[in-house]
Amino acid sequence: MPRNSIENEFCLDDRLMLQCQKGEAEAFNQIVQRHRTALVTFIARLLGDRETAEDLAQESLLRMYRAANRYKAEGSTKFTTWMYHIASNLCKNELRNRNRRQRHFMVQTDDQLRLDQDLIATAPADPALQPDQQLVKKEQQSAVQNAISLLPETYRLPLVLRDIQGLSYNQVSATLKLPLGTVKSRINRARLMLKDLLKPVVSPTER
Repeated sequence: MPRNSIENEFCLDDRLMLQCQKGEAEAFNQIVQRHRTALVTFIARLLGDRETAEDLAQESLLRMYRAANRYKAEGSTKFTTWMYHIASNLCKNELRNRNRRQRHFMVQTDDQLRLDQDLIATAPADPALQPDQQLVKKEQQSAVQNAISLLPETYRLPLVLRDIQGLSYNQVSATLKLPLGTVKSRINRARLMLKDLLKPVVSPTER
């Protein structure tokens, strides 16, 4: 997408949020239409659970609506960073709750695997989004999602924001409130971990 088009998209989100602050409900409906799918995909890739992703995406949007009056339009990537920051915090809480309940990394059912395949199939088709281009073949998609689910939260979250959602390193840094160098290091480490996890499912000719 040309730079001017991207900037116009960001400006549109700011304008819609300013309209929300004036009590125009339809403006927030447009925000929901523009970003709900991306939020669901983001959360589902983090949690490996479409049903929970739907709920947390709804909660993220609700929190955005309640906080609309505190939003300050600053152009550029402000809105996207703000949106993913809210969703990321909800995801972190969910992952920690799962750990406390000792339910983390449960074996997925056949239905969940099919949902994972659908999610990955609709992710942005950019070869840079995977550590190895050959790993995006359709028959390996469920293995990729399962491997992502095995990454520690510290590495999984920045990886999904950068390589799945397509945020810049600076945006990921702002979203997670981490130094840029830390973000780059964690993403690099996550890619290496992911590639290592996928070695058993990649044939020797594909490595």
